[in-house]
Amino acid sequence: MSLPKAGIVGDSYKTEELSRKFMDRILRLGNLYFYYHAFKPVSDFSKICQAGKYNFPELTEYTRRVLQAVEDSGGKVEIDGLDNLVSEPRVFVANHMSSLETVSLAYVMKNAGPSIFVIKESLMTYPVFGDIMQGMSCIPMTRTNPIQDLKTLLKQGCEMLNNNISIIIFPQKTRGVDFIADEFNSIGCKLARRAGVKIQPFALDTSFWGRGKLISDYGPITRSSTVRYSFGEGMDVDSKNQKEVHAKCVDFIESKLNEWK
Repeated sequence: MSLPKAGIVGDSYKTEELSRKFMDRILRLGNLYFYYHAFKPVSDFSKICQAGKYNFPELTEYTRRVLQAVEDSGGKVEIDGLDNLVSEPRVFVANHMSSLETVSLAYVMKNAGPSIFVIKESLMTYPVFGDIMQGMSCIPMTRTNPIQDLKTLLKQGCEMLNNNISIIIFPQKTRGVDFIADEFNSIGCKLARRAGVKIQPFALDTSFWGRGKLISDYGPITRSSTVRYSFGEGMDVDSKNQKEVHAKCVDFIESKLNEWK
């Protein structure tokens, strides 16, 4: 079974049958099969970005291949709420667990059109991955100067949104399996309000791709852990309802994570 190249049709997707490639069974030690097939499309697309030829439709295919590596390694994928994705610029906010969401969301969110990430500044020069972040024109944050970071986000974020490019923000301090609501800041609401666009929460569970002890991006994979994405509805933000909307975003993510447990 393969994820549809043209994109997922309908509101949801679910891996119907577990299918693990023969080579993955042979190369299980060190999860070599998964990491080769997950990083190969990332490396290939990085070269495209280095040549200055970044384009969103092509990115969706390369990120589809990353998600396909999950199924080919015996994992399951479940996605719902896709009918809530519309082709208009929005600010998306979500929890952050692993590298998997960063290299698979373009395909998962294909129906929403092109989008970029708000990332920490150091990732812009990260080997291979940094070329893609630069090609996408992601917005870098210093994480040492909150005032300057907010100014940068509001300026560059509004410019991107005005050019019909959505913004994906992970407002947690650090990525991890545990979701701490108090550390989920309201920077997404501030940007959506300033740009005059809807904010849309989504929840994810990518604990399939574990965090490594020596190198964070090379951890163990857990085949029994289902990769999940769930998209809520878009909401308007203004000066009167900003706190309420932020609370709804947090509640949506928290309730989904609790449901999945």
